[in-house]
Amino acid sequence: MGKQVTLWDAFPIFGYERNALISKEKGCLTIPLQLILPEVFTLDAKDYETLHDLFLNIINILGPNRLLHRQDFFFQKNYTPISERLQGDMLERANEKHFKGRPYLVGTHYLYISVVPENYIKYSSKRVNAFLDKTRDFYLTHTIPEEFIHGSILTNFEAQVQNVNTLVNSSGLIESKILNYEDLFSQNGLYAKYFGLKENNANLVDVDFDNNNIHVGDKQGTFFTLENLDQFSKDHISTYELYGKFTTRQNLFPIGNLFSLGFKVPHEHIINQYIYIPNQEKVLLGLRKKAKSFQRFGNGKKDDSNAIYADQINDYTKDILGNHKESVFYHLNVFGFEETGSRQRQMENSITGAFKKLKINAKQNTIDRKNLFFAGIAGNAIGISSDMYLPMPSDMATALLYFEGGYKDATRAVDGLKMVDRISGQPLSVSIYREPEKKDWIFNRGMLVVSGSGGGKSYLANHYFASELRQGAEAVIMEDGNSYDRLTEVFGGITLQHHDENPFTFNPFILDKYDSQESDGKVKTLTEGKLVHLVTLLKLIIGQEGNISKSQITNTVIEFLVTDYYKRMWKTGNNNFKFDTFFEYCISHLETYITAKRVPKEKFDPNVFMFLLEKYYANGSRGNLLNKLDDRISRLSDEKIIYFKLGKLIDNELLFPITALMIMEIFNKKMHDPAKLSINKILAVDEAWKALDKPELAHYFNSQSRTARKMGGQPIFISQKVDDFMSSKTIKNAIVVNSHIKVFLDMRDFAQSFDKIQSLMGLGEKQKQLILSLNKDLPNDKKFREVAFCWMDKVKVYGVETSLEEKCIYETNPSESSKIAQLHHKNHNNWELTAKAYAFINVPKNQNK
Repeated sequence: MGKQVTLWDAFPIFGYERNALISKEKGCLTIPLQLILPEVFTLDAKDYETLHDLFLNIINILGPNRLLHRQDFFFQKNYTPISERLQGDMLERANEKHFKGRPYLVGTHYLYISVVPENYIKYSSKRVNAFLDKTRDFYLTHTIPEEFIHGSILTNFEAQVQNVNTLVNSSGLIESKILNYEDLFSQNGLYAKYFGLKENNANLVDVDFDNNNIHVGDKQGTFFTLENLDQFSKDHISTYELYGKFTTRQNLFPIGNLFSLGFKVPHEHIINQYIYIPNQEKVLLGLRKKAKSFQRFGNGKKDDSNAIYADQINDYTKDILGNHKESVFYHLNVFGFEETGSRQRQMENSITGAFKKLKINAKQNTIDRKNLFFAGIAGNAIGISSDMYLPMPSDMATALLYFEGGYKDATRAVDGLKMVDRISGQPLSVSIYREPEKKDWIFNRGMLVVSGSGGGKSYLANHYFASELRQGAEAVIMEDGNSYDRLTEVFGGITLQHHDENPFTFNPFILDKYDSQESDGKVKTLTEGKLVHLVTLLKLIIGQEGNISKSQITNTVIEFLVTDYYKRMWKTGNNNFKFDTFFEYCISHLETYITAKRVPKEKFDPNVFMFLLEKYYANGSRGNLLNKLDDRISRLSDEKIIYFKLGKLIDNELLFPITALMIMEIFNKKMHDPAKLSINKILAVDEAWKALDKPELAHYFNSQSRTARKMGGQPIFISQKVDDFMSSKTIKNAIVVNSHIKVFLDMRDFAQSFDKIQSLMGLGEKQKQLILSLNKDLPNDKKFREVAFCWMDKVKVYGVETSLEEKCIYETNPSESSKIAQLHHKNHNNWELTAKAYAFINVPKNQNK
C-alpha cells in the first residue's frame, strides 16, 4: 500500500483570485475558459484555416512564458425517458422505451491559460508536482513567489485573457466564456468532474496510483502520450485531414487532424494538449548550442546520428526564422478509463487504433501516470515535466488542436422530431421548422424530400407526420402507393382511394365563407385565392400553350369569365354554382366579350375554348368530375389526416392534374380556417407531383406558397426521381425555389451527377459534402439511416432511428408489409397489439425477456 494523501493536500490549487487560479506549484496563475466547439462534420477547409489562424493569433497575443492547456472531456451519459412523452400515444411511448438507458458520449471543452516562470522548460522532471510531498502547513508558512501575486501581473494577465476570450467569440466558429467560482468548485463543477471522472458527482472517490495503474473509484485509467517527433509516421501536418470514409474524387471531406481521438473513440476519455510559449531568442539560442554539441561529438561519417540530429536542429531553426514562425513546446496525451477488465482492454485497443489512424504511434505511459493525472487538473498544467514536451513550430502545434464538438441542439424537448446524432446515437428532439423560423434560417416551411431508390424517404415522412400530428398538426397526403395506410389508421384519419368505377368528383365552383368577400357597398367579390384556383383549373382543362402574349390574353379572358359569372349569379340570386352553370354562362357571354374587346381569333379562339370545356358539361364524357361534390370529400374539413390514394389516376395526364388541383383546394380550406391558424397544416405530395409539371400550375404554386407562409401551411414534395427536378423548369421555379427546407436521404445513386443537383437546388459546398457522406460510416452497434436537413444555407445530419413498434407502422417494404398484415389480422385489427407483437418477434433474441 503506497503513501496516502488527503484530497486537500493533493489538490494543486493554493487560491482563487478574481477568476484566476493560483497553483501551489511555482504559484502559477491560470484563468480557465470553457469553449463550445463547432459541431462535428460541419467545418469546411476554410473554417479549419480560420481556426488555425485564430490560435496562432492567440499565441502571438499571449507571448512568452505562457502555457496553453486544451482539455476535451468525453464522458458517458445514459438516456432517461421524458415523462411527458411516456404519457403520449403508443408510438411515442415505444420510442422513449427504445432509447431508455442508451449510452452516449457528451463532449465538454476547455482552454486553460497560465503564466509560468521564465526558466520553466529547464526544470528537472523530478521537481514536477513537488507540492504532493508537502503538507498544508507548509503553505501556511511559505507564501507564493511575489512575481505571481503582484497586482499588476494579475491585472495584465486578466486583460490578455479577456482579449483571447473576445478573439475566440468573434471567430464565428467557437464560443468562449471565462469560468467563475461556481463553474469550478460546485458539486458538479469542473474539479468534481475531473476527480470523479463523471458528468455528475454525488461524492468524490479515491484516486489510487498503486501497481503501475490509475484507479479513480471503480474506473481504471490509462495514459497514451506523444512525446517525440519519432512517433509521427507522416512528414507533413496540414491544417486539416481528409476523412477517408467520406472522401471520394467527387467529394473531398475535411476533418480536424485529431478527429479520430474525439467522439469516434467509444469509451470515456480526456484529451489533454499543452503548448508552452518560450522566449523565442532564448529557445533558438539553446537549440543552436545543442546543434553545436552534436556536431562536436560527430565522427564525420554519413550515417553518424550526432550529425543527423545537428542537421535536423539546423533545418528546424532555419524554418522558424525563414518563415517568421514561433517555436513552441507541445505535448499531447489521451487519458482513457473503463470500469471492467474486458472493457479496459477494448478501450486501450480503441485509443491505440485511433492514434494509428492519425499516423502517430502513441506510447502507453504508466511511469508518468501520476504527473500526467495532476497536470490534467485545471490550473496545474505546469505539472507536465519538461522532458515530455517536443519542440514544434507554432503552426504545426495549432494544426493539431482538437476542434470538433457535439450537437448543439441536443435537446430533451417534448416537441420536435425524435432523431439521433450520427456520431454517438444520442437521442435528440429536432425542430424541423420552428427553431429555424425563429433563427431566420428559413422564411417558409416548404419542404422537399429527395432520396435514391430505397433511401427511406417514406419511412422518414411517416416518422415526421406522426411527430407533427401528435403536436396538433393536420395533413393532406397524396400518393399513388400504400405508404401511409397504417399511419392514417393509427391516427384515426380517413383514406380515400380512386377507382375507375368510383372516381373522385368535385364541385370547384361552389363557395364557402372563405371564398368571397364584401366591400363597404355590400358588393360581393371573389377572394384572390379562389380566383387563382379557378383560373388555374380552366387553364389545365384547355391545356394552354403558345407564346407569352397569348398566355396573358388567355389569363385575362378566363379571369373576366369567372368574375362576371359570379357577379351575374349573385345579382340574380342563383346559388346553383357548378361547372354546368358556368359553361352555360360562357355559351351566352363569351362571344360577345371577345368581339367587344376585339381579341383576334389567333390569340384566343372561343370555339376551341368551348369545345375543350364541353366534355366536362352535363352528359359529356367527364360530366360528373366538376359538377358534384363527392360525399367522401364534403366531410373532410375536420379530419386530422386525409390520405388520397391516387392509384392508376396518376398516369392519366388529363385527369390527374385536375384532380390534384382539387385536392390542393381542400388543403387551402384548412389553411384559411381561422380555428386552425396556430397549427401546422401539411400538404404532402409523394411522387405524385411529377404529373403537376404543367406551366399552368406555376403561378398557382407560387400563390399557394405565399399563402402557406402567412397561414402556417407546409407543402411537402417527396421524390426519388431527382432527374424530374432537373428536366423541368416549372418544377424548379414552383417547387424547388419555394422549398426552404430540403431533405436528402441516401444519394449514392446520384454521386456522379450531383453537381447538377447541387446547382439546381442551390446547395453550398459543405451541404454537398455532408449529403454525399450519408450512410458511409454507420456505427456497428446501432441501426439507423442518415438524413441531411438543409435550411437554405445551413445543414445538419441526423440518424433516423425508431422503436420496432414504430417500424411496424412506418415500414413500406412489401415483404415486411405482408408479414405485418398477417399479424394485424391475428391481433383482431388492433394496431397497438400488432405493433407490440411485431416488436417482440423482431427484437434480437438476447434482448427478449
